[in-house]
Amino acid sequence: MPLSNDQIFNHAISALKAMLAQHGADYKFPADVIWQYIPAPVNVDVDIPSLSRPHQPARLMRAGYLEKTGGMTRAQSAQRAGSSTAEYRFGPELVPPAVAPMIGAATSSSERLKGVQAAMEAQGYMISTAELANFYLAMTVSPLVILSGISGTGKSLLPRKFAKLTDSGFKPIPVQPQWADNSDLFGYVPTLSPTKHIGGALTDSLLEAKAAPARLVIALLDEMNLAPVEHYFSDFLSVAETRERVGGRIATDALPIELPAVVAGAADPYAGLRGATLPPNLRVVGTANMDESTHTFSPKVLDRAFTIELDDPVLTDFATPASAAATAPDLDSFKLLASQMIQESNAISIMEARAESQALFEHIAGLLGEIQEILAPAGIKFGYRTRDAILLYLHFWRKHELADIMAGYAALDFCILQKIMPKVAGSGDALSDALKKLAAWLSARETPQAGDPFPEFAGKLDRSVRKAERMAVLLDLDGATRFWGA
Repeated sequence: MPLSNDQIFNHAISALKAMLAQHGADYKFPADVIWQYIPAPVNVDVDIPSLSRPHQPARLMRAGYLEKTGGMTRAQSAQRAGSSTAEYRFGPELVPPAVAPMIGAATSSSERLKGVQAAMEAQGYMISTAELANFYLAMTVSPLVILSGISGTGKSLLPRKFAKLTDSGFKPIPVQPQWADNSDLFGYVPTLSPTKHIGGALTDSLLEAKAAPARLVIALLDEMNLAPVEHYFSDFLSVAETRERVGGRIATDALPIELPAVVAGAADPYAGLRGATLPPNLRVVGTANMDESTHTFSPKVLDRAFTIELDDPVLTDFATPASAAATAPDLDSFKLLASQMIQESNAISIMEARAESQALFEHIAGLLGEIQEILAPAGIKFGYRTRDAILLYLHFWRKHELADIMAGYAALDFCILQKIMPKVAGSGDALSDALKKLAAWLSARETPQAGDPFPEFAGKLDRSVRKAERMAVLLDLDGATRFWGA
């Protein structure tokens, strides 16, 4: 007789207890390993159908027996051996946390992110808490975040739902293939009507952000690479690069907005745009499909953006039924996530974050230097801007205490995947050797080194390993490789 869901759940708990006894509290594993530890005499292959297993981790997590590390690992079951899957650790029911969890409404960034993720899942949108935290940290560091990947993975929905749940401003902007210069974003003055300004796609978001500086505003550039991004967006990128601290406030150069001349004695209808700078509470999120109908991104764009690839949906995962907490989300608490992201006191350079994170910066910079040495023989290098973006990302990961939803090595893995791997492209034996050496180096991070001052960053960087391996395979097959779609 087939086992009921409750029976399977109880067997899974017994298996987790057996795993804990054998491997210890620090053991990390894919979910499919659990079924190898079902106590005898249960016959796993007969009594627990493979289709019943994928639903149990979510239930085990809700009950506190299991939690995700935020990292990725390889599945070990016969059906999925070697495929990339979420990495788990024992939950607080089995390994009590060193510090008792806070009770009541969400009072930390990690609890708020968990709440937002639960609310999204209750609406049928699938994203892990670690992936949501990655999106959040990327927006905290950079005014531009690019969501790439195949069609149908929820690239446009993610910023839309995040904005709605955090009570942030949101404006969708469909990019047109004919966009050729910054007038498409910032507007222009018609030659035949020199007293008028025709608004651009971004001017409404600029005015909204300027009018409510304490509120996050997200402008969504949908299908942003239908037109060459450098043609219409280069001025935005250049101005974003001028961010500096002036009298405690974040300031930039003025945006290149063409406006009519001021008429003496008359009200200026464009006063809000005149001399406007880039508001610190404005974030631009672009979506991109990488196919024959779109344009690739230049190094200038990749250098200044966090590129998040949503390209590997787990089709066996389903949204779980909405809990009472998810159907009545704590919107006031969620708003604090957005306000934390845009606080003007947030560091905008590693100089400002040095007092809190200098030792961490030196440690991570050493690791990035090792990656640079591996890639340099293939002619691939990255500069201070890439390094600083990674360091600030990890600074905010630590400042917001997100280790319980994204382990340190998982955060580093996201950074390498999003800031370094997109720069890897080309052909030749030197690149093939570099990719293989990089995959080996990333895998070797799984074992902590003796005396490591930051053991939380010791763990297999499987997202980047998988990308390096797939890019190496593509290089062997086609004679050339690329980041996108590999």
